[in-house]
Amino acid sequence: MRTYGVVCDGTGFIVYVGHAANPEDACNRATKDAGAWGTVGPFQRSITGSPKDDDQAWLELSVYDVTGLLEPMLNVGIEEGAARAAMTEDTHIDQFIARQY
Repeated sequence: MRTYGVVCDGTGFIVYVGHAANPEDACNRATKDAGAWGTVGPFQRSITGSPKDDDQAWLELSVYDVTGLLEPMLNVGIEEGAARAAMTEDTHIDQFIARQY
């Protein structure tokens, strides 16, 4: 497994730094315990962000491959300095969206 970092695009908060099978799996792991966000639908790749003509709420996440740069963080802080430094344009690999219900 690789190590991924996940950032919530809407808030800029780091929500996950840990092992995952692939970027989509990292998104699922990032949101599995986030009951305050409500139920999240399946993730899909998104280059352009959430639909603009939809009245639904969307969760937008950016995924970074930080393998070799960071170790998994069980309780990553939303503004974790080392994680923020590792999540750059060079390590950005994908973006995902999921509908929030």
